[in-house]
Parts: sequence; structure tokens; C-alpha cells
Amino acid sequence: MADDMKRAQILSIGVDKVTMAEAVDRCLGFIDAGGPHLVVTPNAEIADRAGRDPELAAIINGADLVVPDGAGIVLASRLLGDPVPEKVGGADLASNLLKALNDRGGGRVFLLGTRPEVVAEAARRVQEAYPRIQVVGWRDGFFRPEEEGEVVAQIRAARPDVLFVALGSPKQERWLHRHLPELGVPVGMGVGGTIDVWAGAVPRAPQWMIRANLEWLYRIVRLRRVRRSLPPLVRFGLNVLRARAQRPNP
Repeated sequence: MADDMKRAQILSIGVDKVTMAEAVDRCLGFIDAGGPHLVVTPNAEIADRAGRDPELAAIINGADLVVPDGAGIVLASRLLGDPVPEKVGGADLASNLLKALNDRGGGRVFLLGTRPEVVAEAARRVQEAYPRIQVVGWRDGFFRPEEEGEVVAQIRAARPDVLFVALGSPKQERWLHRHLPELGVPVGMGVGGTIDVWAGAVPRAPQWMIRANLEWLYRIVRLRRVRRSLPPLVRFGLNVLRARAQRPNP
């Protein structure tokens, strides 16, 4: 786990005070050091869930790298007087890590999650975009609990440097926490819908919305997740304001 002194405390979870470049360098360092290392990318919705789920909070706080995936986490850190430098989006971190690996001569990557045809297309596109990287395997996310041993064996046999898992949160974080020790993969990272984006199955927000920190709004509207996503976002915001009000005066 990272040094707690370099983490901003956002309610029940700690978030590393890193820039995007520093996060990529940390991941490259994990690969050089050998595994396993867990990378978690909480946004406001995940942070809210962690506040109501001590097991998930413990997984996040025990991770080797926790990056602020979303404007809500960045704003919360500032309101609570312990700011992180910038947003480090999980999708951007994953793509930047691929680029960094390609630029330095290559690496071995495994993709796990989403539908069979989507993950296969994502693997093809990643291999095409980053020719020095080896996509050493992929597997869809629709496996039964009794098939987990087979999935683990497939990943171990492929010996990836990086394992991107797209099972949705918090399932992907729990799965990585449970299996990373036996997998021994240097970087295990939950990436949510990123593999769908890489495959072209789901469009990402326009660049102007990303720059304006409105990607969360695009996802909620585009994926019709208003009823599911709005309550935890409101709850997270209210809890941050409550925590801010309870801070002792300097």
C-alpha cells in the first residue's frame, strides 16, 4: 500500500496525491518490481458505496495505487482541505499506460470482461494501436463462479504484465483483491466500461465535456443511469459538505 501521508482522505477512502504522469510512472514501477499490485480508480459513486461497505473501503485503502477518477473526488478533496493535484481518470490512465509501455518497447496485456465479441475486438484494436505490446489473452466477463479457477489458470498461463478487468464496480475490485495474489500480475486494474470504449462499442464523451469535467454527466445521460447514479452522487456530495462543516477551525 502507498504511504498514507501522500493520500488525501475522502470520507472513508484514501486517494493518492498523484498527477497522471506520476500514476503512469508508478504503474511502470510496479511492472519493473514484479507483482502483484492493485490499482483502483474510485469516482464519487464508488466512494459513496465504500462509505456504506466497509469491505470495499478496506480493499480500496489496501490498494497499491488509488487515483481520483472523477471531478467529484477532486472537488471533495479541495472542500475537505486535502487536495489532490488533478483528476486521474481510469480510462485515461489505462490508455496512457498502454502508450507508455509501447513507447518503452512493449509489455504483455490481458483483457478480462464485457461480452465475448467486444473484448475480442478491443484486443484487436489495442494490438493494432500499440504494435509493441503483446495482447497475450482475453476473456469475456460472463463466466460462472465455478469457472473462476479456469479463468485464473488462463491468466496465469498468459503471464501478463497488466491485467485490465471490466466487470463493473465493485465486482471488479473484489475479484482482483481475491485473485491477484495467486495471479501474481504486476498491475491489476479495474477499468469499468473502458474495454467497451476501446472496442468502439460505447462512445466516450466528447473532448469538450471531458475537459469541462462533465464526463460523468455524459455517462449518466447516455447510458440512461439517472435513477441509479444520481442518488449516490447526491449522497456523496451531502456527506462531503457535512464532513467539511465538522472540520475544526484552523
